[in-house]
Amino acid sequence: MKDAEKALLIDALANNPHIGITIINKDGIVVSRNKVNEDVTGIKNTDLIGKHFSQVFHCKELLEVLEKGIPKFGQPLKTVNGTQAVIHRIPLRINNEIIGAASVTTFKDARDMENLLAKYDFVKNKLKHYDRELRKLRAAKYSLENIIGESDEIVTNKKLAETYAQGNSPVLITGETGTGKELFAHAIHLASPRRNGPFIRVNCGAIPSELLESELFGYEEGAFTGARRGTKVGKFELANHGTIFLDEISLLTMPMQPKLLTVLQNHEIERIGGNRVMKIDFRVISATNQDLRQMVEEGTFRNDLYYRLGVLNLDISPLREKKCDIKILVKHFIEFFNSEYGFNISEIDPDVMDILSKWAWPGNVRELRNIVERAVQVSDKKCIKANNLPDYMVSNWESTSLQYPTGHNTNTLKNSKNGVEKKLLESALVSSNWNKSRAAKRLGISRALLYNLIKKYDLRGQIHRQLQ
Repeated sequence: MKDAEKALLIDALANNPHIGITIINKDGIVVSRNKVNEDVTGIKNTDLIGKHFSQVFHCKELLEVLEKGIPKFGQPLKTVNGTQAVIHRIPLRINNEIIGAASVTTFKDARDMENLLAKYDFVKNKLKHYDRELRKLRAAKYSLENIIGESDEIVTNKKLAETYAQGNSPVLITGETGTGKELFAHAIHLASPRRNGPFIRVNCGAIPSELLESELFGYEEGAFTGARRGTKVGKFELANHGTIFLDEISLLTMPMQPKLLTVLQNHEIERIGGNRVMKIDFRVISATNQDLRQMVEEGTFRNDLYYRLGVLNLDISPLREKKCDIKILVKHFIEFFNSEYGFNISEIDPDVMDILSKWAWPGNVRELRNIVERAVQVSDKKCIKANNLPDYMVSNWESTSLQYPTGHNTNTLKNSKNGVEKKLLESALVSSNWNKSRAAKRLGISRALLYNLIKKYDLRGQIHRQLQ
């Protein structure tokens, strides 16, 4: 930079209308002063420049800063208008030698600073509020007390979960869809020493495989085409000092599995496009409705990752194997929906419990919850009766010959008559939580055939209402 340009910039700074500047040399002589400080004090610059600072001002603070070399920030100064200005007094050095001192007025009226601080406090409090709300979203919701049931299987699993919670080893929770695997993951976290840390949930099947790595580990700006501006924090980083729950772990692609294994072994991550390795303190809980051992034998799941995830195991049995819990679950769900919708249902027709006890429950506890919610909505709001249950369940009760097929028999619907075919179709849709892909898989048919059958039996309206 040329000397003329530098001098011009210094002159612009010294004469700006926003801050006041007074400069004295090492002998205490005022060598420069701008109009802002002239207006603040009421003393003209022509009466001060070239004179010793003490000749005009009784205030000795600037001379003390010059003598001792210790700055003084945020000092009050009474202005000619009776307000309080805020000034900073600083020593000026070259090569560690004091050559002068300066007073800088940043607020001509301290009320401006108070307003600024008030705005800062307001923003700070809002950020604290948002942080609390974000922590709630990242917190576990269900404790062991929220897991309902009195069967031996439930009691045993709750004791195991409580024991597992005290350690830090990975936990693998297995069981059919709808058995409550996520509830146990929440409960283990809340019963653990990490309960005050984050609980980060990742559904490995809900995130496209090409995006899963960036979701788990994060990325730096410009790491790849399509990456949004700025840095993205990954799920593992968010789970620091807490728990990360990897649901549907069986859906991890083979290329992704060794990357996850490395993170689990080393507790270290590196964002995509980054060059900094971060040590992360987390506990991993994973869940699957698939047989991982069989997948290992088939070569679709890594043996070393399977053993790393399954240091501790928790297997949740299906509802059909613990039907003694149905009554207590139904009562629990009715109480919940009474509170949710303001109902007062207090009775259950004996036929209802008989129907529910004889159903095969392919969708497990989730299916039972959906059935109870439906019954509550269509009831007279006083008593749950048999006609409040889906037709296919009542038909199954009336004719024990109709049993929901547990296998994937591709001829199931083709060999059935229309009445039975419709009931099986409805059952598959309900037990799959109205997910057409899963329903087609349960029935062993293509999606195209499933759509044709839905149209044939005019079930599109029913599906639409359930998904609303």
